[in-house]
Amino acid sequence: MTRDEYIAALKRELGILGDTEVSEICSDFEEHFAVGISQGKTEHEISAELGDPHSVAETYLSDNIEQASGYRATTQSNAAVTNAVASNPTVVKDLTGPRLFVILFNILVMVWVAISVYSAILSFWAAAIGILIAAGAVLAAIPLIPSGAVLGVVLTGIGLFFLAVFIGILCFFLTKLAVIATKEYVKWNKKVYNEGF
Repeated sequence: MTRDEYIAALKRELGILGDTEVSEICSDFEEHFAVGISQGKTEHEISAELGDPHSVAETYLSDNIEQASGYRATTQSNAAVTNAVASNPTVVKDLTGPRLFVILFNILVMVWVAISVYSAILSFWAAAIGILIAAGAVLAAIPLIPSGAVLGVVLTGIGLFFLAVFIGILCFFLTKLAVIATKEYVKWNKKVYNEGF
C-alpha cells in the first residue's frame, strides 16, 4: 500500500472523529512515512510495519470512546489494541519485582552465605599453612631431640607435611568450586535483574 492509499484508508476509518483529530493522526502517520523513506524503506514496507489502517483506526477510536463515555471499548476494539501492543517489540517489561527480589535476597541471605563459605575456605587454607609450618618446625627440631626419639619425630614431621598437602589440595578444589559457583550466581543475578524471571 502506498503512502497516499494508506492515509486515505486511515481517514476513511477515522471518519467519525473530528477533522482536527483526523488531521493530527494522519500527520503523525505521514511523518512515519517520511522517516521511513529517509531510512531507505519503500512505502509498502512502511505501511506493512504500521499495520492495517482498520486496526490502527480502531485503536484510536477505542481510546476516544473510553475518554468520551467513561466506559470500556468493545471487545473487538480491545482485541485490536492488545494485538497492536503484542506486535510492538518495544514494549518494556516491568522488572521492578525481579530487581527488588535480587537485591533483597542478596542482602538478607546470600551475603551471609558468601561470608560463611569464603571464611571457612580461608580458615582451611590457614590450617594447611599452619600444619605445614608445624611440620617444618618438627623436622627442624631433629638435632635437638635425643637419638631414641628421632624416628618418632621424623614420622610426625612427615605425617604433618602430608596432612598439610592433603588439606591444601582440598582447599584448592573447594576454592575453585566456590569461584565457579560465584560466577554462575552472578550470571543468574544479572539475567534476573535485566530480563526478569
